[in-house]
Amino acid sequence: MGWFLSNKKKKPKSRRKASLTEQKAWDPQRTLAGLKVLGGFALAITLVIGWRYGERYLLNYTKDKHQVPVTVEMVELLDAPAWMSEGIRDQVRQTVSTQVNPDPMDGSSLREAAKALKEDPWVHDVIQITRRNDGRVLVSAQYRQPVAIVESSDGYHLVDAEGVCLPGVYQGYEVNRLGFMMIQGVTSPPPASAGKIWPGEDVQVSLSLLRLFSEEPYASNIKACDVSQRDERGRLRLFLHTTNGIIDWGLPPGQENAIEPDAKTKLDSLRDLVEGRTALSNGGTIYDISGPVPGERLQ
Repeated sequence: MGWFLSNKKKKPKSRRKASLTEQKAWDPQRTLAGLKVLGGFALAITLVIGWRYGERYLLNYTKDKHQVPVTVEMVELLDAPAWMSEGIRDQVRQTVSTQVNPDPMDGSSLREAAKALKEDPWVHDVIQITRRNDGRVLVSAQYRQPVAIVESSDGYHLVDAEGVCLPGVYQGYEVNRLGFMMIQGVTSPPPASAGKIWPGEDVQVSLSLLRLFSEEPYASNIKACDVSQRDERGRLRLFLHTTNGIIDWGLPPGQENAIEPDAKTKLDSLRDLVEGRTALSNGGTIYDISGPVPGERLQ
């Protein structure tokens, strides 16, 4: 038994297939393509890092070397209307200059300037604020134009076509210089601050009448609109003070309700009276254009 075991031939070990032991051949084209990809990636990283540092350097350099405080004189109002006085222009420019940062790269301060300018009572709307390379600040905006002056217990106030109260309180001797139609007899006080609409109906109905004849050649002959009178039903009645006499317009435009002639008919009568086609007397003579006989003398 021992002899049998010792003389038994051992089977040779199986060899692995040659295909598993062979190494793949080296491909230089693939290696070159991989190196190009890695090189491009490394270049991109280098450019990004370089740009970040370069940008930071340029910003710091500009901030340190080119900061220029923005003065009132450096603010230019591109759309300033001809009626706007130099004092009002300076006020608007001052609002902008105090908000703009000396750092020319700070765009947020321009937005803050636009926000502050929208709160200015003289400004109706802000279109754009930009800064030029020389440091000048350009303002494009729409402004509130005064069209009438309201008599109040504390003095005289300018209002625009929407009835917004504008800055400033004027004295009686300044009224003629201002050259606007006066609104007299207003019962409500002015708003608490400029830039707000005058409360109540008195100013609004006066402005609605002013819009009717503002483009007429005789408009400058109408000096005041009196809103102090009411009829027996408590309805507002308008009286116009002209260079020759007083005209009873009657109910406000749009409120005639077939009781009085319409606004167009009244306007024709007003034109005849003010332009002299119907004779007017000086002094306190009142002419009625709200009744059946246009231009009837009341006193």
